[in-house]
Formats: sequence, structure tokens, C-alpha cells
Amino acid sequence: MNFKQYGYLFLLLFILQSCTNKKPEEIDISETEIEVSYLEDDAFEDVIFVAPIVEEDSIDIAEEEDIDQDLDIPETVIAVTEPEPESEPGPENKSYNPVEYPVFKAPSYSNREIEYYSILEIPKPRGKGVLGYVSDPDGYISAIYEEEINKVLFELEVHTSAEVIVVIVKSIGDEIPKTFATKLFNEWGIGKADKDNGLLILTVMDQRRTEFETGYGLEAILTDNICYRIGTDEIVPFFKEGEYGEGLLKAADRVKEFVENPDTIDYIYSNDVTYEVNDGGSWILSFLDSLQYISFPFVFVILYIIILIFLSIYYSFKIESIDKSKEDYYDKYNSLKKIDIGCFAFLFPFPLWGMSTTIKTRLKQYRYDPRFSKVNGKPLILLSSKNERNFLKEGEIIEENIHSVDYDVWATDDKSDILILKYDGNSSRKYSKCNQCNYKTKGKTRSNVRIRPNYDREGERIDFYECKNCNDKTSEVVVVAKLVRESSRSSSSSSSSGSSFSSSSSSSSSSSFGGGRSGGGGSGVSW
Repeated sequence: MNFKQYGYLFLLLFILQSCTNKKPEEIDISETEIEVSYLEDDAFEDVIFVAPIVEEDSIDIAEEEDIDQDLDIPETVIAVTEPEPESEPGPENKSYNPVEYPVFKAPSYSNREIEYYSILEIPKPRGKGVLGYVSDPDGYISAIYEEEINKVLFELEVHTSAEVIVVIVKSIGDEIPKTFATKLFNEWGIGKADKDNGLLILTVMDQRRTEFETGYGLEAILTDNICYRIGTDEIVPFFKEGEYGEGLLKAADRVKEFVENPDTIDYIYSNDVTYEVNDGGSWILSFLDSLQYISFPFVFVILYIIILIFLSIYYSFKIESIDKSKEDYYDKYNSLKKIDIGCFAFLFPFPLWGMSTTIKTRLKQYRYDPRFSKVNGKPLILLSSKNERNFLKEGEIIEENIHSVDYDVWATDDKSDILILKYDGNSSRKYSKCNQCNYKTKGKTRSNVRIRPNYDREGERIDFYECKNCNDKTSEVVVVAKLVRESSRSSSSSSSSGSSFSSSSSSSSSSSFGGGRSGGGGSGVSW
């Protein structure tokens, strides 16, 4: 044996000696199996010692006797260790990059008038040159809401492999919506074939009915009761007001919440889905990903403390600098009002929650503390809401009535000095300054989509405004961007994004559905 092998032998003897609680013990070496693996002379960490636990009966304690036994260890014993198989990517061990949305392209809608649709006449939102989750041939959903619905359902498919499709048509004739939904679901094959994780949300306008048709794999998650509750809570209220796009978007969000439950993803996740790794991510994301191999809880605590210290110093400095400034109370109020701690008070409750309370206290102090006239030095008194109207103009009174502006009127006893201070009201964001009367009384009354955008032209939306003071009515034309046709560039961008499916399974997200089936599960609502 060479020098390194003798070193390994002495190391083994030292470990055996340490197990005796620092007392000499006589061990029956004949019952101990020892396996030593020497791979290469310079690979010290590849040496493996395996020693089974020795029974207590086989150890005889000798209080003052020395142990001297020769161990017959073979010079080389080659141990072949099998490498651990790499785990397959899946929802439980895949770390997704932020979702990069593709360019959605709606199907071509026919311009001819159709009294009612058959299953074969409804445009399919998946196919060659088509990518999306919404089929709206009659234009009930605005382009903005259609884009938002596509994004929500795209995220859902990326994270869970479930396919959810929204269809809204004016009529299906004498067909029963539930039966029609089941036929359409199976005709298109919504969902992945191995999990049947599809959902069809079908709305028939002339029957005022919306059906939730679930695949076999989603019946245990989106039960009939859950589908009915989503319909009554989200679909019915908005549809009664004619807000079809918003109602379907809210329903899609609720479906996403149920399906993305971590306890259910394993049940519905398709084994046919593989992922690509996005090697083009920023160095910041790569750095954050590498931190998980160090110690994520430790790194999280360190970052939390650093951010907490920074925010505490920043807000403390801002608050104190404003308080010590030589500005009057009104200017201090406006400066302090710009400091918005917001959600930081919940993420870092100590000490930012206390700072938030301090800001509120000082705002109240700057607004209501006693003031003195800059004209004659006499004390000013804050007038009540009723008495202050004697010093406000008609337009200012209207501003207070609609809560766009809140006025404070300070006056001396002899009314020799009047101070009127202007603050934002609770509805300040809903109104803007009128160009005719110069009061903040102009508010939007309604909006109307005049031209719906398509792939050849831009759309137009008209916003109508009216002044509550002078009744001046104006309108503003807003241009809605036209839809973008699918191109080779957009399709390649979609397939190469770090959070989309790879080419082996891209057919389920760009060309057609996955072949799922439905047995009539789900529920429906009327409005």
C-alpha cells in the first residue's frame, strides 16, 4: 500500500476509536464489513467507507487494556456507484421564468350575416396562423379585454398545461347550450389527451346562457358547484350591465385561481409537456437563481434586512427634513403628502408602520394646527363647512360637492384676513380641470367603441366628458391599435420564450388543441 492508503487506514481507525466515548473498547472486527474505494490517487473525496452498526453485545469494555489488532484490508476494492437519474421536468420541480406573451392572432371572422352558428361554423381560436383562447365572431368583447383574457389563459396553460377556451356567439338556433358545449368541446379536443384538462366557457347571447364545460380531468377541481358560483359571482352581474368582456375576464381569473392550486397541479399536469430553458435571461435573474443553491432563507433574510434599513433611513430623512424646513404648514402638508409608503408598511411593518402613522399625524397637524394672519398677526379660526360657503365661489362649492377638491377657510374674528387653502378631495382622480370655467369639475360620463380594430385598420373609441359646473360637453377620440398578424418572427419568439412550451409540444399552444375529452361535466348560468 502507498502512503495515501495508509492515511485512509489511520483515518478509519480514528473514526472507530471516536465511537467508543473516549473509552477503550474491544471490537470484534471479524463482524465488521469494510469497503474502501480508490478511484484515482488525486481523488480524496471519492473514497467511500461503509461500516454497519455493531451490536452492543459484541462490544466488551476493557477499562485499562490496549487494543492491538491487525486489519486485513484488500489493497484495492473498486466500488461502482450509479449516478442519480435526473428528474424529469414537471410542475413541482420546474422553476419558470417570467411569462413572455406571444402575439395573439384571432381567427378570421366572416363578414356575412349568420343567423345562428353550427359547431362547424364557429371560428376555431387555434390552428394554422391562429393563436388565442377567444372566439368572438360577433364582436361582443372589446379588443382590450380580449387581449387580457388571452394573457390570463396563456399563463394558465404555461403553468398547468390546462387549456381554457372562451366562445361567445349570438345564437346557436334551437340547440340546447349544454349539449352544444359538450359537442363543441369534443369536436375541438380541448385539453391534453392524457389528462383531459380542458374547459370551454360558451356564451349564447340570444338564450342569455353561459355554460362551463369541463374535461374529465377537471371535473374534480372545477366541480359543478364551483362552476355555478363563478357564473353567478362573475358572469351574471357584469353581463346584466352589458360588460361582457369584463365578466369573462373576471371568470377567467377565478378559474385560474382554482386550477393553479399547488395541490391540484400534479393531478392535471400533462406528461406530454416539455420546456425550454431561456439562456438569454438577464444576469440579475441568473444571479437570483444561483442564490437558491447557497441558502435561500439566509439570502432572503439578508436582503430583507438590507431593504428594511434602506427604507427606514430614506423615509426618516424625508420626514424630518420636511418638518425642519422653514416652509409654512400648507407647503409642508403638500410636500409630506407626496411621500407614499403604501404597501411597504405591510411588507416591513416595523418600523415603517410606525412611520406611516407618523405621516398621518403630521399631515393632520400641518392642516389643522392654529395659524396666524400674515397681514396683521391675529389668530385665524377654521370655519365650519356651512360657514365657509360664504367665502367660496359657486364653482368652488360644486368642487366640494363632488369631492374633487376640499377647501379649508381660515378667518380672523373681524374678517380682516381670509385664508382659503385647497386640498385634494376623495374623488380628485375622477375629475380634471375644465377649459371653460377652470374648475376641477370635468368628468367622464361614458365611452363608446365606434370602430372595432382588426388586422387591417385601427379602431376608435370615443370618451365623453361633461363639466358639472358650466355643463360644457366635450368628447375625445382615442385610437385603439390594430391587431397584429402572426409572422414568422412572432411565432419564433413565442416558441423560444423561457416560459412557453418547446417545439415538441408547441402544437398544443400554436396549431391546435391537445385532444382532450368531456363527458358533460360543469354547470351553467342564465342572466
